Amino acid sequence: MVVNFYRPVEVFFGEGALSKVGEVGRRFGFKALVITGKKSAKKSGALDKLFESLKHHGIQEIVLYDKVEPNPVDKMVNEASEIAVKEKVDFIVGLGGGSALDVAKAVSIVSSNEGSAWDYVKYPEGPRLIPYLNRPVICIPTTAGTGSEVNRFSVITNPIRKEKLVISHSLNYPKVAIVDPSLTLTMDRKLTAITGFDALTHALESLTNRVENFMAEEYSIRAIELIRKWLPVALEEPENITARRWMSYASMLAGIAIDHLGVALIHSLEHPVSAHYPHVAHGEGLAILAPYVTAFNYKGNPEKYALFAKLMGEEEKPHKAVDALVKFLEKIGLLKTLKDVGVEEDMIDRLTEDVYMLSRHSFLINPVEPTLDDVRNIYERAYKGEL
Repeated sequence: MVVNFYRPVEVFFGEGALSKVGEVGRRFGFKALVITGKKSAKKSGALDKLFESLKHHGIQEIVLYDKVEPNPVDKMVNEASEIAVKEKVDFIVGLGGGSALDVAKAVSIVSSNEGSAWDYVKYPEGPRLIPYLNRPVICIPTTAGTGSEVNRFSVITNPIRKEKLVISHSLNYPKVAIVDPSLTLTMDRKLTAITGFDALTHALESLTNRVENFMAEEYSIRAIELIRKWLPVALEEPENITARRWMSYASMLAGIAIDHLGVALIHSLEHPVSAHYPHVAHGEGLAILAPYVTAFNYKGNPEKYALFAKLMGEEEKPHKAVDALVKFLEKIGLLKTLKDVGVEEDMIDRLTEDVYMLSRHSFLINPVEPTLDDVRNIYERAYKGEL
Protein backbone atom coordinates (compact mmCIF):
# COMPACT_ATOMS: atom_id res chain seq x y z
CA MET A 1 0.00 0.00 0.00
CA VAL A 2 1.30 3.44 -0.98
CA VAL A 3 0.18 6.37 1.20
CA ASN A 4 0.54 10.11 0.72
CA PHE A 5 1.36 12.59 3.45
CA TYR A 6 1.57 16.27 2.54
CA ARG A 7 1.82 19.11 5.05
CA PRO A 8 2.14 22.60 3.52
CA VAL A 9 1.33 24.64 6.66
CA GLU A 10 4.08 26.09 8.83
CA VAL A 11 3.15 25.95 12.52
CA PHE A 12 4.21 28.09 15.47
CA PHE A 13 2.96 26.40 18.63
CA GLY A 14 3.08 27.44 22.29
CA GLU A 15 2.04 30.06 24.78
CA GLY A 16 2.97 33.51 23.53
CA ALA A 17 3.07 32.42 19.87
CA LEU A 18 0.59 35.18 18.98
CA SER A 19 3.47 37.66 19.22
CA LYS A 20 4.97 36.04 16.08
CA VAL A 21 2.18 37.28 13.79
CA GLY A 22 3.88 40.56 12.88
CA GLU A 23 7.19 38.90 12.08
CA VAL A 24 5.42 36.29 9.96
CA GLY A 25 3.15 38.83 8.27
CA ARG A 26 6.13 40.84 7.02
CA ARG A 27 6.94 37.94 4.69
CA PHE A 28 3.76 38.63 2.78
CA GLY A 29 3.56 42.41 2.65
CA PHE A 30 2.59 45.55 4.53
CA LYS A 31 -1.22 45.62 4.42
CA ALA A 32 -3.33 43.07 6.29
CA LEU A 33 -6.99 42.14 6.43
CA VAL A 34 -7.86 40.77 9.87
CA ILE A 35 -10.95 38.57 9.99
CA THR A 36 -12.54 37.77 13.34
CA GLY A 37 -15.81 37.52 15.24
CA LYS A 38 -17.84 40.27 16.85
CA LYS A 39 -16.86 39.97 20.51
CA SER A 40 -14.58 37.29 21.94
CA ALA A 41 -11.23 38.30 20.42
CA LYS A 42 -11.82 41.90 21.47
CA LYS A 43 -12.99 41.01 24.96
CA SER A 44 -10.06 38.66 25.59
CA GLY A 45 -7.48 41.19 24.39
CA ALA A 46 -6.25 38.87 21.62
CA LEU A 47 -7.19 41.34 18.89
CA ASP A 48 -5.25 44.17 20.54
CA LYS A 49 -2.19 41.93 20.89
CA LEU A 50 -2.45 40.97 17.23
CA PHE A 51 -2.62 44.60 16.13
CA GLU A 52 0.31 45.45 18.40
CA SER A 53 2.49 42.73 16.88
CA LEU A 54 1.62 43.70 13.32
CA LYS A 55 2.36 47.39 13.92
CA HIS A 56 5.57 46.61 15.80
CA HIS A 57 6.85 44.91 12.66
CA GLY A 58 5.96 47.75 10.32
CA ILE A 59 2.52 46.64 9.18
CA GLN A 60 0.66 49.89 9.79
CA GLU A 61 -2.19 49.40 7.34
CA ILE A 62 -4.68 46.99 8.93
CA VAL A 63 -8.24 46.49 7.70
CA LEU A 64 -10.67 44.82 10.12
CA TYR A 65 -13.62 42.58 9.24
CA ASP A 66 -15.31 41.62 12.52
CA LYS A 67 -18.70 40.26 11.46
CA VAL A 68 -18.04 36.51 11.55
CA GLU A 69 -20.62 34.46 13.45
CA PRO A 70 -20.82 30.73 14.27
CA ASN A 71 -21.90 28.60 11.31
CA PRO A 72 -20.66 31.35 8.93
CA VAL A 73 -22.66 32.15 5.81
CA ASP A 74 -21.52 32.86 2.28
CA LYS A 75 -22.46 36.53 2.61
CA MET A 76 -19.66 37.02 5.15
CA VAL A 77 -17.10 35.56 2.76
CA ASN A 78 -18.33 37.71 -0.11
CA GLU A 79 -18.36 40.93 1.96
CA ALA A 80 -14.86 40.37 3.29
CA SER A 81 -13.63 39.41 -0.19
CA GLU A 82 -14.90 42.68 -1.63
CA ILE A 83 -13.01 44.54 1.11
CA ALA A 84 -9.83 42.58 0.38
CA VAL A 85 -10.00 43.51 -3.30
CA LYS A 86 -10.99 47.14 -2.73
CA GLU A 87 -8.29 47.71 -0.12
CA LYS A 88 -5.67 45.74 -2.07
CA VAL A 89 -4.52 43.84 1.00
CA ASP A 90 -1.37 41.76 0.80
CA PHE A 91 -2.39 39.00 3.21
CA ILE A 92 -5.17 37.82 5.51
CA VAL A 93 -5.14 36.97 9.21
CA GLY A 94 -7.93 34.82 10.66
CA LEU A 95 -8.30 35.15 14.42
CA GLY A 96 -10.96 33.22 16.31
CA GLY A 97 -12.73 29.89 16.34
CA GLY A 98 -13.16 27.65 13.35
CA SER A 99 -15.73 29.98 11.81
CA ALA A 100 -13.31 32.91 11.58
CA LEU A 101 -10.54 30.69 10.24
CA ASP A 102 -12.83 29.09 7.65
CA VAL A 103 -13.97 32.52 6.46
CA ALA A 104 -10.40 33.82 6.26
CA LYS A 105 -9.33 30.91 4.07
CA ALA A 106 -12.39 31.21 1.85
CA VAL A 107 -11.79 34.94 1.44
CA SER A 108 -8.29 34.13 0.23
CA ILE A 109 -9.83 32.06 -2.57
CA VAL A 110 -12.76 34.30 -3.51
CA SER A 111 -10.84 37.60 -3.41
CA SER A 112 -8.15 36.20 -5.68
CA ASN A 113 -10.41 34.66 -8.32
CA GLU A 114 -13.72 35.29 -10.05
CA GLY A 115 -17.17 34.51 -8.75
CA SER A 116 -18.48 34.28 -5.19
CA ALA A 117 -18.14 31.93 -2.23
CA TRP A 118 -20.84 29.50 -3.27
CA ASP A 119 -19.15 28.93 -6.62
CA TYR A 120 -16.33 27.09 -4.85
CA VAL A 121 -18.22 24.77 -2.50
CA LYS A 122 -18.08 21.06 -3.13
CA TYR A 123 -21.36 19.48 -4.15
CA PRO A 124 -21.15 15.71 -4.84
CA GLU A 125 -20.58 16.55 -8.50
CA GLY A 126 -17.89 19.09 -7.61
CA PRO A 127 -17.58 22.90 -7.39
CA ARG A 128 -18.70 25.25 -10.16
CA LEU A 129 -15.37 27.08 -10.25
CA ILE A 130 -11.81 25.96 -9.53
CA PRO A 131 -9.47 28.58 -7.98
CA TYR A 132 -6.10 29.32 -9.52
CA LEU A 133 -4.74 32.02 -7.16
CA ASN A 134 -4.91 32.83 -3.45
CA ARG A 135 -3.77 35.41 -0.94
CA PRO A 136 -1.49 34.26 1.90
CA VAL A 137 -3.39 33.43 5.09
CA ILE A 138 -2.23 33.25 8.71
CA CYS A 139 -4.64 31.35 10.96
CA ILE A 140 -4.70 31.91 14.72
CA PRO A 141 -7.24 29.72 16.57
CA THR A 142 -8.76 30.88 19.86
CA THR A 143 -10.62 27.59 20.38
CA ALA A 144 -9.46 23.97 20.39
CA GLY A 145 -11.69 21.94 18.11
CA THR A 146 -11.82 22.44 14.35
CA GLY A 147 -8.20 22.09 13.32
CA SER A 148 -8.99 24.51 10.49
CA GLU A 149 -5.63 26.21 10.97
CA VAL A 150 -3.83 23.19 9.46
CA ASN A 151 -6.15 21.85 6.79
CA ARG A 152 -7.71 22.79 3.45
CA PHE A 153 -11.38 22.96 4.49
CA SER A 154 -13.75 25.92 4.88
CA VAL A 155 -17.30 25.07 5.95
CA ILE A 156 -19.81 27.64 4.68
CA THR A 157 -23.62 27.86 4.94
CA ASN A 158 -26.01 29.25 2.33
CA PRO A 159 -28.93 30.48 4.49
CA ILE A 160 -31.29 30.86 1.53
CA ARG A 161 -30.77 27.33 0.26
CA LYS A 162 -30.38 25.97 3.83
CA GLU A 163 -27.23 24.16 2.73
CA LYS A 164 -23.93 23.74 4.55
CA LEU A 165 -21.04 22.70 2.33
CA VAL A 166 -17.25 22.74 2.17
CA ILE A 167 -14.63 24.53 0.11
CA SER A 168 -11.82 22.00 -0.25
CA HIS A 169 -8.78 22.78 -2.36
CA SER A 170 -4.99 22.81 -2.07
CA LEU A 171 -5.06 26.63 -2.36
CA ASN A 172 -7.26 26.76 0.74
CA TYR A 173 -4.42 25.84 3.10
CA PRO A 174 -3.16 28.66 5.32
CA LYS A 175 0.48 29.53 4.81
CA VAL A 176 1.07 29.69 8.58
CA ALA A 177 -0.77 28.52 11.69
CA ILE A 178 -0.03 30.28 14.96
CA VAL A 179 -1.39 28.09 17.75
CA ASP A 180 -1.21 29.86 21.11
CA PRO A 181 -2.96 27.74 23.78
CA SER A 182 -3.20 30.73 26.12
CA LEU A 183 -5.82 32.20 23.75
CA THR A 184 -8.18 29.35 24.66
CA LEU A 185 -8.17 30.15 28.39
CA THR A 186 -11.15 32.47 28.03
CA MET A 187 -13.47 29.83 26.52
CA ASP A 188 -16.47 29.10 28.73
CA ARG A 189 -17.42 25.57 29.75
CA LYS A 190 -19.89 24.91 26.94
CA LEU A 191 -17.59 26.21 24.21
CA THR A 192 -14.73 24.14 25.63
CA ALA A 193 -16.92 21.03 25.56
CA ILE A 194 -18.40 21.45 22.08
CA THR A 195 -15.14 22.38 20.39
CA GLY A 196 -13.33 19.57 22.19
CA PHE A 197 -15.90 17.06 21.04
CA ASP A 198 -15.61 18.40 17.49
CA ALA A 199 -11.94 17.43 17.61
CA LEU A 200 -12.80 14.01 19.05
CA THR A 201 -15.27 13.40 16.21
CA HIS A 202 -12.59 14.31 13.68
CA ALA A 203 -10.28 11.77 15.28
CA LEU A 204 -13.00 9.09 15.51
CA GLU A 205 -14.20 9.40 11.91
CA SER A 206 -10.73 9.66 10.42
CA LEU A 207 -9.66 6.55 12.34
CA THR A 208 -12.68 4.38 11.49
CA ASN A 209 -13.68 5.26 7.92
CA ARG A 210 -12.65 3.23 4.87
CA VAL A 211 -9.78 5.44 3.75
CA GLU A 212 -6.43 3.84 4.54
CA ASN A 213 -3.42 5.92 5.55
CA PHE A 214 -1.51 4.49 8.48
CA MET A 215 0.60 7.63 8.80
CA ALA A 216 -2.43 9.88 9.28
CA GLU A 217 -4.07 7.34 11.62
CA GLU A 218 -1.28 7.94 14.11
CA TYR A 219 -2.55 11.51 14.42
CA SER A 220 -6.10 10.27 15.05
CA ILE A 221 -4.97 7.85 17.75
CA ARG A 222 -2.87 10.42 19.59
CA ALA A 223 -5.68 12.98 19.42
CA ILE A 224 -8.15 10.53 20.99
CA GLU A 225 -5.75 9.75 23.82
CA LEU A 226 -5.17 13.42 24.55
CA ILE A 227 -8.83 14.48 24.37
CA ARG A 228 -9.99 11.68 26.63
CA LYS A 229 -7.44 12.72 29.25
CA TRP A 230 -7.40 16.50 28.99
CA LEU A 231 -10.86 17.70 27.93
CA PRO A 232 -12.42 16.82 31.31
CA VAL A 233 -9.54 18.61 33.02
CA ALA A 234 -10.03 21.73 30.89
CA LEU A 235 -13.73 21.71 31.83
CA GLU A 236 -13.10 21.39 35.56
CA GLU A 237 -10.00 23.60 35.66
CA PRO A 238 -10.53 26.20 32.93
CA GLU A 239 -7.30 28.05 33.78
CA ASN A 240 -5.15 24.91 33.62
CA ILE A 241 -2.75 25.86 30.84
CA THR A 242 -1.42 22.30 30.55
CA ALA A 243 -4.90 21.04 29.72
CA ARG A 244 -5.42 23.89 27.27
CA ARG A 245 -2.06 23.20 25.62
CA TRP A 246 -2.78 19.52 25.07
CA MET A 247 -6.29 20.26 23.78
CA SER A 248 -4.89 22.76 21.27
CA TYR A 249 -2.39 20.14 20.16
CA ALA A 250 -5.04 17.41 19.92
CA SER A 251 -7.29 19.66 17.86
CA MET A 252 -4.43 20.33 15.47
CA LEU A 253 -3.60 16.62 15.16
CA ALA A 254 -7.22 15.74 14.45
CA GLY A 255 -7.38 18.54 11.88
CA ILE A 256 -4.40 17.03 10.08
CA ALA A 257 -5.96 13.56 10.26
CA ILE A 258 -9.17 14.60 8.49
CA ASP A 259 -7.11 16.42 5.87
CA HIS A 260 -5.78 13.01 4.79
CA LEU A 261 -8.58 10.65 5.76
CA GLY A 262 -11.75 12.74 5.65
CA VAL A 263 -14.86 12.61 7.78
CA ALA A 264 -17.92 10.43 7.29
CA LEU A 265 -21.55 9.97 8.31
CA ILE A 266 -21.54 11.88 11.61
CA HIS A 267 -20.53 15.05 9.79
CA SER A 268 -22.82 14.30 6.86
CA LEU A 269 -25.82 14.11 9.18
CA GLU A 270 -24.80 17.11 11.27
CA HIS A 271 -24.40 19.65 8.46
CA PRO A 272 -28.10 19.71 7.49
CA VAL A 273 -29.03 20.10 11.17
CA SER A 274 -27.00 23.29 11.72
CA ALA A 275 -27.88 24.53 8.21
CA HIS A 276 -31.59 24.49 9.11
CA TYR A 277 -31.05 25.29 12.79
CA PRO A 278 -28.07 27.69 12.92
CA HIS A 279 -28.42 28.13 16.68
CA VAL A 280 -27.11 24.55 17.01
CA ALA A 281 -23.32 24.68 17.26
CA HIS A 282 -21.49 22.27 14.99
CA GLY A 283 -19.83 20.41 17.86
CA GLU A 284 -23.14 20.18 19.70
CA GLY A 285 -24.79 18.60 16.67
CA LEU A 286 -21.92 16.13 16.31
CA ALA A 287 -22.26 15.19 19.97
CA ILE A 288 -25.95 14.42 19.54
CA LEU A 289 -25.47 12.26 16.46
CA ALA A 290 -22.18 10.48 17.23
CA PRO A 291 -23.52 7.64 19.44
CA TYR A 292 -26.32 6.78 16.99
CA VAL A 293 -24.08 6.81 13.92
CA THR A 294 -21.47 4.75 15.80
CA ALA A 295 -24.11 2.18 16.76
CA PHE A 296 -24.88 1.88 13.04
CA ASN A 297 -21.22 1.89 11.95
CA TYR A 298 -19.21 -0.27 14.33
CA LYS A 299 -19.83 -3.61 12.57
CA GLY A 300 -18.33 -2.17 9.40
CA ASN A 301 -14.87 -1.69 10.91
CA PRO A 302 -14.79 -3.76 14.13
CA GLU A 303 -11.02 -3.59 14.58
CA LYS A 304 -10.86 0.22 14.55
CA TYR A 305 -13.96 0.68 16.69
CA ALA A 306 -12.53 -1.76 19.23
CA LEU A 307 -9.35 0.32 19.22
CA PHE A 308 -11.37 3.50 19.77
CA ALA A 309 -13.18 1.87 22.71
CA LYS A 310 -9.84 0.89 24.23
CA LEU A 311 -8.38 4.36 23.75
CA MET A 312 -11.43 5.76 25.55
CA GLY A 313 -10.95 3.42 28.52
CA GLU A 314 -13.48 0.72 27.65
CA GLU A 315 -13.14 -2.98 26.91
CA GLU A 316 -11.52 -3.56 23.52
CA LYS A 317 -14.70 -4.61 21.71
CA PRO A 318 -16.34 -2.80 18.77
CA HIS A 319 -19.76 -2.27 20.38
CA LYS A 320 -18.08 -0.71 23.40
CA ALA A 321 -17.29 2.32 21.21
CA VAL A 322 -20.93 3.35 21.68
CA ASP A 323 -20.68 3.00 25.46
CA ALA A 324 -17.46 5.00 25.42
CA LEU A 325 -19.13 7.89 23.61
CA VAL A 326 -22.20 7.91 25.84
CA LYS A 327 -20.13 7.92 29.02
CA PHE A 328 -17.82 10.64 27.73
CA LEU A 329 -20.72 12.81 26.60
CA GLU A 330 -22.33 12.44 30.02
CA LYS A 331 -19.04 13.45 31.61
CA ILE A 332 -18.68 16.62 29.54
CA GLY A 333 -22.36 17.54 29.66
CA LEU A 334 -23.28 17.04 26.00
CA LEU A 335 -25.55 13.99 26.05
CA LYS A 336 -28.66 15.35 24.32
CA THR A 337 -31.23 14.54 21.64
CA LEU A 338 -32.21 16.43 18.49
CA LYS A 339 -35.49 17.25 20.20
CA ASP A 340 -33.59 18.87 23.08
CA VAL A 341 -32.03 21.45 20.73
CA GLY A 342 -35.26 22.35 18.95
CA VAL A 343 -35.28 20.13 15.87
CA GLU A 344 -38.87 19.34 14.83
CA GLU A 345 -39.74 15.72 14.17
CA ASP A 346 -41.46 16.60 10.88
CA MET A 347 -38.10 17.92 9.58
CA ILE A 348 -36.48 14.49 9.61
CA ASP A 349 -37.50 13.70 6.03
CA ARG A 350 -36.03 16.99 4.79
CA LEU A 351 -32.80 16.42 6.73
CA THR A 352 -32.56 12.92 5.25
CA GLU A 353 -33.02 14.25 1.72
CA ASP A 354 -30.36 16.90 2.30
CA VAL A 355 -27.85 14.28 3.41
CA TYR A 356 -28.35 12.40 0.14
CA MET A 357 -28.38 15.48 -2.08
CA LEU A 358 -25.36 17.18 -0.51
CA SER A 359 -23.20 14.52 1.18
CA ARG A 360 -23.77 11.19 -0.53
CA HIS A 361 -20.12 11.09 -1.60
CA SER A 362 -19.29 10.34 2.06
CA PHE A 363 -21.42 7.17 1.97
CA LEU A 364 -18.65 5.35 0.09
CA ILE A 365 -16.03 5.93 2.77
CA ASN A 366 -18.34 5.39 5.73
CA PRO A 367 -17.66 2.06 7.50
CA VAL A 368 -21.15 0.87 6.45
CA GLU A 369 -22.67 2.32 3.29
CA PRO A 370 -26.08 3.64 4.37
CA THR A 371 -29.38 3.74 2.56
CA LEU A 372 -31.77 6.66 2.87
CA ASP A 373 -33.85 4.55 5.26
CA ASP A 374 -30.74 4.04 7.40
CA VAL A 375 -30.13 7.80 7.52
CA ARG A 376 -33.76 8.48 8.42
CA ASN A 377 -33.65 5.83 11.13
CA ILE A 378 -30.53 7.36 12.69
CA TYR A 379 -32.17 10.78 12.77
CA GLU A 380 -35.32 9.30 14.33
CA ARG A 381 -33.33 7.56 17.04
CA ALA A 382 -31.29 10.69 17.73
CA TYR A 383 -34.55 12.64 18.00
CA LYS A 384 -36.15 10.22 20.46
CA GLY A 385 -32.96 9.26 22.33
CA GLU A 386 -33.32 5.56 21.44
CA LEU A 387 -29.92 3.91 21.12
